[in-house]
Formats: sequence, C-alpha cells, structure tokens
Amino acid sequence: MTPGHPDMQSFDDGFRQKGLTYGRVLVNKLAILVRVAQMHAAGNVAVDNAAEAALAVLREMFGERGSFSLTLIGEYFFLEGERIKYRAEDYPNFELLVSEFKRRRLGSLSFNSVVDAAELVSFARVFLASDISGQDAYHDLARRLGASGVSGLATGEVRAAKARQDEDDRPGSSGSARRSYVRVVAATRRLMTGIAQGQPPDIRMLKRATQSLVETVYANEPELIRLSAVRSGGNVLNRHYANVAVLSLCLGKRLGLSKYQMGRLGIAALLHDIGRLDFPEDILDKADDPASAAGKLFRRHPEIGLQTLLRLKGLNEVAVSAMIVAYEHHRNLDGTGYPASVRKKEMNLFSRIVRVADNYDATTSSGIYGMIPVLPYKSVELMLTRSGQYYDPGILELFTAMVGVYPAGSLVMLSDGRMGVVSEPGRAVAGRPRVRIVMSRVRTGGYVWEEVDTGGKDENGNYKVDVAGALDPYKCGVDIYRYLFD
Repeated sequence: MTPGHPDMQSFDDGFRQKGLTYGRVLVNKLAILVRVAQMHAAGNVAVDNAAEAALAVLREMFGERGSFSLTLIGEYFFLEGERIKYRAEDYPNFELLVSEFKRRRLGSLSFNSVVDAAELVSFARVFLASDISGQDAYHDLARRLGASGVSGLATGEVRAAKARQDEDDRPGSSGSARRSYVRVVAATRRLMTGIAQGQPPDIRMLKRATQSLVETVYANEPELIRLSAVRSGGNVLNRHYANVAVLSLCLGKRLGLSKYQMGRLGIAALLHDIGRLDFPEDILDKADDPASAAGKLFRRHPEIGLQTLLRLKGLNEVAVSAMIVAYEHHRNLDGTGYPASVRKKEMNLFSRIVRVADNYDATTSSGIYGMIPVLPYKSVELMLTRSGQYYDPGILELFTAMVGVYPAGSLVMLSDGRMGVVSEPGRAVAGRPRVRIVMSRVRTGGYVWEEVDTGGKDENGNYKVDVAGALDPYKCGVDIYRYLFD
C-alpha cells in the first residue's frame, strides 16, 4: 500500500479499508458532478443525479467516520493521509479535478455527515462560478461558498508540496510506469476526439506521450505488460491503441531498435487503427463477417487510415511510418489479408511487429473486432499455428517468449488446487510463470500476496507445483486488476 504523506495523520483501519475502496470512486463522482454542472443549468435532472451519486459514496464513507478530508498535494489526491490510486480509465476525471482545484488554488475539501445532495450541487455551482483570474482565486471561492450557506463541506487553500520523491515517483517504479501508460491513453483519446471533430492529427502531442512510454519500456517493461493485460474499465479502443503500442515497443526493444526507431514505432502503433475512428458500433459488432456489408466496410479502414494520415502537414519519417502501418497492419506475411494486393510484397518491419501485437490484444479483448474474446493462452496457441503464414516467425517467437505460455493477467489453476493470477511469465522455463494466489491472505486495508514461482524446485530437484490449466476470470468472478496492482 502506498505510504501516506508525511505531514498528515494516518486514519483508523476501518476507514482505511473504505478509503481504499471508495476514494477513487469519490474523485470520479466529484469530477463527473463538476463536468455535468458545467454543461447544464440549475435544476437540471442530470446535475441532481450526479450529486446523488456522489452523496451515495460519501454516505458509505460516513459509516466509518462522521467527517474526513480530500486533499490535493502536488499531482495527487490524498484521503486522510493515504494517497488515492487511480486506474487508466479514471485518468480523465482525475486530470480534470486536479486541474480545476489548481486553477482555484483549492487544496482540500472537508466533508461532514450533514452534507446533502443540494449542498453538493451548490458547491459545484459556486466552484464553477468562482473567479480564477488571479492569485485571490481561493479566497473568492471561499467567500462565495460561505455566502451560499453550505454547512456540510469546507475548503482549504492549496499548500506547496514538500520536495520529496515517493517510491512511486522514481524512474522504473510501478507508479511511474502507470503514469506513462495512462498519459498515452489520455493523449490518444484527445487525439482521436480532435480528429473526429475535423482537426488534423496532433503528432507533437503524441510524440511527447510516446517518448515517456519508450523510456518506461526500458525501465520497467514487466509493469507495462501487466497494465496491457487489464481488460476491465472503459476506453476500450483507446486502451487497445495503448496496449498495441506497449507490446510493439517491447518487441522493438528485443529486436534492438534504436530509440529513434522506437519512437517512430510507438506512434505508428498508436495510430494503426485510426481508419476505424468514425465507424458506428453496429459496424464493429459485425466486422468479423467479411461477406456482410458491415464486414466489407470494416475492411476498408486501413485505406481510410492512410487517407486520414495524409492530411498531416509535412511528410516526415514519423508520418510515413504511421501511414505504412495503418495500411498494412491487417496484411499477412504470405500476402493474404487486406487490403488485397496484386502482387506479393514484403511487409514493413513495423507492420510485422504491429500485426502480432494488434492481433493478440484484439482477440483477447471485447469490442475490438466484434468477436467473443479468447483467453490469452489460447490466443498465443492460435497465433503459433499460423507462424510463417500470417505472422513473421522470428517476431512471433520473440513475442511468445515475452508474454509466456500463460501471459500476465491469466487466471490459472495450480496442481495443488489453488487459483492464481499470473504476474510474470516464466523467467527461466516457458509455461512456469510467477502466480499470485487468489485471496491467499487478507489484512485490513489491503491484500498481502502470496506469490508462487511455478518454476521453483524442491530439494530433490522436482517442481514444487505445476500449472494445471487456464480459467476464465469473468466466469470465476476474479478481478484481475486487484491481483496485479492493488
């Protein structure tokens, strides 16, 4: 569990348990309330519903304590001294609330049990109406809130974060890897939204996010691969783009690409599916049937992607790489696939890399090709049957060694009857991953994992435990994210 800020008192175990569960949800609900109040006038039912949703979370937390504070220090929210962790799908809401707090120099919100939905709506209105033009922004907000008669919450001014480096801030740390990943997801989302609104692709923004991702691949590849394995939460397509970039870059590192080449590969991987941006969901639901009208339209997305990227100003190597990959990523090594070609032509190296990464992530995710997803180990098995036909055998061999027979995020049954989530593929022997046992031990405020190395041997040289097979985490009700990151 992440240590709390040193200047703040830690809170009791009962509330810590609620805080770990509901703190992230509370920030999301407050951000949604602010966003909805910004869009709608007073009295709108959407605003009232957003306030009720936030109040429901507060009530859960008031069950343990009558009052508590949400504090912003630097770039992070803390709940009574404990830093709130967020997931990739939470990033837009956390980013919004951090930004809006900073604009008003708001450092803390204190809630007590008398707060109601009407007061939350009043706070949102006052928050949005406050003057953010000068150094007096916080005092203007405080005066307005005092005049509104709100008694269930209070504010505090922002204070400078002390110069310190949390363990999660260090290069190569888990926290640093997560931030690189969520920044790429957010940058991709902003880019795709802009393109949908008729704006040309902002490659410079994507370059900054990609560079951070490249550095993280060298510093903490295992954490990025674990992040790419998560299949819960929203932003399915944006996470798919990010996952393909992560897996492609990890392959690029193994192929010995230079950092400049890695940057080009990362951007090309993020933009590989740009041609499907404007497709309605019903097209995607039927995309796996090539004979249908929807399937035929879907198969045009590589050409549409090429046309979209041609709108870039100035054709440089980065843009050309992105165009080639967008056009070729559904071509097969033997010349089949789409778009159809009149003659067999060797695929670009980046296209061959992305072909493998894209297929793996798409076939193990829902909502990408309109097909029912398969378990990760099954996807690897199917790809191996098409080595040399669809996929470059050398790249596929590297990929299989990278993700393992049972990739990170797989739920497996061990020979001793225990279930576990794969945290890392086998380091020495393929098919013998490191596994975090499901619900092995629990402590108040978090989980203490028992991690088993299935490659470990006893004093007689025999493996202590084997992987008996893979299970479906959805059917077993197992939250993979919890076992990989909480």
